[in-house]
Amino acid sequence: MKKLLFLLILLTACTGTSEPPLDLLLAVGDGNTVAFYPSGSDDASAVGSWDVGAEVIDLLRPEGESRLWVLTPSKLQAYPLVGGTLTSPPNLTAAEFSFDLGISCANGGLQTGEALLLLNCGGGHAWTLPFSSPALEPLNTSEDAANTIYLLGPDDLITRITFNFNNFQVQHPGPDLDYSYTVETDNPVDHLVAIWSQQVLYIAVDSGSDTRMYTWEVGDTPPKPVGNPLPVTGVLTILPLKNGWLVGGKYSYVIHQFKKSDLLRIKPVTTALATPNFFAYLAGPGELTVLDLLDTQLSEHTRSFPANPRGLDWLPVGE
Repeated sequence: MKKLLFLLILLTACTGTSEPPLDLLLAVGDGNTVAFYPSGSDDASAVGSWDVGAEVIDLLRPEGESRLWVLTPSKLQAYPLVGGTLTSPPNLTAAEFSFDLGISCANGGLQTGEALLLLNCGGGHAWTLPFSSPALEPLNTSEDAANTIYLLGPDDLITRITFNFNNFQVQHPGPDLDYSYTVETDNPVDHLVAIWSQQVLYIAVDSGSDTRMYTWEVGDTPPKPVGNPLPVTGVLTILPLKNGWLVGGKYSYVIHQFKKSDLLRIKPVTTALATPNFFAYLAGPGELTVLDLLDTQLSEHTRSFPANPRGLDWLPVGE
């Protein structure tokens, strides 16, 4: 039986995803609605949507959770995920939790960790929220620089990243002492984007003319540059992949795979998502690009999408 399973996996890896996709829906912010799309590479319209009464700024379904967290300019709300199939959305019910932020969070964002959610509205306004007993807990930002980036790292510890003209700084709490590194860069730092994945911190440093990737694992070695400079600017998102990463920006995206040449494609990508059924979804203005991650050519499949998608995540349905 194990040999048969191995052969099936090998065949799929060589020919692309031939098995039917898992029963997943994509949730995407679209104005005042959360729209739901079936997963897979075939072009498909939304199967339905929720009207949440205010502009969706970001959304997030923590893996294993049965709630969809939706951020609007003034509130953070958690909606129970009940029902839903590949042809119909989950039922819209009253929010299970609703938190008034007391400020405008029109440019905010959500992150998920192991047991926490992180909400960052900028301007020193950031909170964590435990899934087990949801309540907003303010992050102490009083001594942080204005351009500080906050990330949920391993064990839900907060990583802080700042940058200056020709360097960036990483701070992360350790068991005995805090780690703090300043990394000098060859080119000026216009801005940077970072994400934790599988105990590795990925940092895309955009100079305005190219982007350099750095990686770091918690320890005594500072972040190190990896790969060649990438011909992408206006970086907005990083999507770690099994054997590399995807970096998307305002004008193009690049796929870096180990032992392969970097692949540049001219298409804006504002946010990206990988799902358990081996697809990557790249959202841009009015368009969703789907990549079959088991296709060695990583062929693009294009689907229509909201003009200005805000937030993208997946949820299982039909269980």
